[in-house]
Amino acid sequence: MLKRILYILVCSLLVISCSTSKKTLRNTMVGGLTGHEYMEKVLDISPSRSNITAKASVDLKLGDKSSVKFNSSVRIRRGEVIRFSVAPVLGIEVARIDITPDGILAVDRVHKRYVRAGFDELSSIVNTDLSFNIIQSLFMNELFLPGKTGLTASDAEKFSISQDLKNIRIDAKKTGEFGYSFYTSSEDGRLEETVIELKRTDFSIHCRYDDFIMLKDDLFPQKIGFSAEGFSKPYTMDMKLSRIGTDTGWDSKTELSSKYKKIPLKDLMNILFK
Repeated sequence: MLKRILYILVCSLLVISCSTSKKTLRNTMVGGLTGHEYMEKVLDISPSRSNITAKASVDLKLGDKSSVKFNSSVRIRRGEVIRFSVAPVLGIEVARIDITPDGILAVDRVHKRYVRAGFDELSSIVNTDLSFNIIQSLFMNELFLPGKTGLTASDAEKFSISQDLKNIRIDAKKTGEFGYSFYTSSEDGRLEETVIELKRTDFSIHCRYDDFIMLKDDLFPQKIGFSAEGFSKPYTMDMKLSRIGTDTGWDSKTELSSKYKKIPLKDLMNILFK
């Protein structure tokens, strides 16, 4: 069971990379604001938290494999690490996954082994350009632009917007073979869905946010759902968060003793898709 949790979670994290007419920002009106003003507002109110901590109930579904459910702690430190830690018995950690700007580290505490892989190797496997900053933004409920570590109101012109009855759709401009769309609330600008699509295909990654609560002075979702669409089989990861905070009293580094054995990423992938 531990192997399945660890390996399926790694695979899920690897994957997580109404008709309207487009208008220019300056000609679109949103609640009395021009499109440009609305875009500036969304970027201006977007929080830039340094830390997120939470407990997570995770439900994974990869292809025709049966659903796997487990509890984990989640810790995110901006620019440093996204960490999942599984500790089912007496708070003793049995598995850990760290996503950092250098790549991914998956640790099996029980069998004293680990996988370490850089983003170049990961990108070659999933045939896309994986980025720590994009993955970080997905988990932190933020807009992003490829190649940028953060956004300010001055980036408003790098997006176009359109509107339907429920949402404002924001699209990043000039993104090459991939498209990046963000669906925000027309009432308060909260980010409710992010879509990453491979242009001219049916393949896309959706990240949906729901059940928002106040986290200090800002809203944050208690539910985050990932799905890969365009495939013949379902690939999803649903997270229900609780005890969400911004604690800083934790170490972002993972140190492993010489007792741990490194195994190749290809061995992990073989186990995943047996």
